[in-house]
Amino acid sequence: MQSESSMQVLFLGEAPEKSQPWLGDFLACAEGVCAVTLFDPDRPLGEQFAGMDVVVDLCRGGGTREVIDCARDAGVKLWQVISTGLDKVNVEYILSQGLTMAYTPGKLSAIALAEHALYLMLYFVKEHSRNQRNIQEGTWFQPICSELCGQTLGLVGFGASARELARRAGPLGMRLMAIDVAPAAPEVEREFGLDFRGGPDDLDKILAESDYVSIHVPLDERTRGLIDARVFEKMKPTAILLNIARGPIVDEEALIDALRTGRIRGAGVDVFEREPVPPDNPLLHMENVLATPHIAGTTHGTSRRRAEAIVENIRRAGRGEPPLYQVTSASSP
Repeated sequence: MQSESSMQVLFLGEAPEKSQPWLGDFLACAEGVCAVTLFDPDRPLGEQFAGMDVVVDLCRGGGTREVIDCARDAGVKLWQVISTGLDKVNVEYILSQGLTMAYTPGKLSAIALAEHALYLMLYFVKEHSRNQRNIQEGTWFQPICSELCGQTLGLVGFGASARELARRAGPLGMRLMAIDVAPAAPEVEREFGLDFRGGPDDLDKILAESDYVSIHVPLDERTRGLIDARVFEKMKPTAILLNIARGPIVDEEALIDALRTGRIRGAGVDVFEREPVPPDNPLLHMENVLATPHIAGTTHGTSRRRAEAIVENIRRAGRGEPPLYQVTSASSP
């Protein structure tokens, strides 16, 4: 068993200024617990991994097979990912090399994601773009806006971020519907004030009744392309799609077509099929789209909560204990 202060950690990210706030919050939280070295892509790999106990991976493309092999050869005790989604991590190869792996689950970014989804809804219900145009043109007392109260929010997935959104939308008077692969006890429905709770087969019911459809599922082979042209045909023409999850869950071409033809009213999009987004992507130039640059879960609160969880896992690795939020297969969490 190692003492906490003797633990050696390699932070696998980009340049320090591009790794914020994650790096700064992690260093502050790790002070006195472990020694942290920043990975340098220009230095030989082997010497950087020598003596390292933990790799903290910011998921910016540095976790190549060669890097993973070096971690294995150095006897790294834990490969710790700073991310909820694992679509950019070679999970299968990391586990195949006998490395213990952990991630930072959705509950650590759930508040940030829920607040961002609420911001997207308020943008549309208060007709922000028309307001800006009217005030610049000297048009007063228009537009006449709607209210979230009385409108239906459909939650596709009912994990941590969807539940935090339900906590906020319910008191605003919204009717809440949700579907999820995991069954929920009746007390969960009562706790969150759900008017309807179903499974994946109930997607069409959610689509037909919702004024806002918000995506809260992970990206995997079951959900890739889940929101496609068929889905848009089932939605109300006045409905808004919100995607704060992962870009490839939505068929982007089908979304663009639905927005252009008025099949749906609008979309709030924080994630895209291709990131960074090409500047000619139509979603960046449509008045009925509010696009943000994959920032929904990126807040100082999320960063601090993740840092605390990672440092606790470093402590656990030093004591020879299994980590919190361990990843045990390519299909988990």
